Amino acid sequence: MRRNLLVAGLLTSLLATGLSACTRDDPAAAPAPDAGRDVASAPPAWNPCSGLDVDPVSRLFAATYSVRLGTPDAPTCTFAPLTDGDPLVDVNYQTYPGSLAELLRTFGAQEQPGRTRVIAPRVPGADDARLIVDASADTLAVTGFVRNGLLVQILNLLDPRPYDRAQLLRAAERLMADLAANADSSGLTR
Repeated sequence: MRRNLLVAGLLTSLLATGLSACTRDDPAAAPAPDAGRDVASAPPAWNPCSGLDVDPVSRLFAATYSVRLGTPDAPTCTFAPLTDGDPLVDVNYQTYPGSLAELLRTFGAQEQPGRTRVIAPRVPGADDARLIVDASADTLAVTGFVRNGLLVQILNLLDPRPYDRAQLLRAAERLMADLAANADSSGLTR
């Protein structure tokens, strides 16, 4: 039951933010800008889409996408399917000083026999990775965590039935490798 709440909470959070939250850290914890400093001169936030191209993502998921990148100050990384029934792909990030195992423990129980599994794939270029796979009667929801130093990139996939679970997981792992390969461009890994 707690796992259902976790997946529902993750998906609700994702949908509530317009499938587009790219955050460095908790905004409340961010230091206030200097009073004399021009906020417009601050460097733009990093976008995990900076290392992804729509054509390879389209090939991975056998879908056609429009890409939502947001703005330099409010980046998003969403691949919205142009055809109903194709998987939705969204990437966001945060920094986290603990391990992925510690991060996932904050969610509570994660495994639910016959429905939800946590997988620890070996992702080339990543320090660590996890996939939470949740299959309901009508949707396969996959959340992937890719760790490079302090940077944790979060991949969210939603694929309605009929879906090919094995193909979707292979595509997720490949995309996670692409995210890991681009992690150093963030400046957030250390």
